[in-house]
Amino acid sequence: MSLGFHEQEDLKIVIAHLRASKEVSTIGLWGRSMGAATALLYAHRDPSIAGMVLDSSFANMYKLCREMVRFAEKQGWYGI
Repeated sequence: MSLGFHEQEDLKIVIAHLRASKEVSTIGLWGRSMGAATALLYAHRDPSIAGMVLDSSFANMYKLCREMVRFAEKQGWYGI
């Protein structure tokens, strides 16, 4: 899990497959949480995406990482 960074490459492959099939004319993306972040990261590179429905994506990677560290510390997960 890379919070959407590497997953956007998976999405790129899926979209390439859909376009190569010649059965899809318009592509929209729906993503929730990390899927929303993945869609945002990918669509930034592909202006042909017709639309997106995004739910609960993180807005700031730095803040997200800090929250994850704080959560791990509260759980006693030191030195992982």
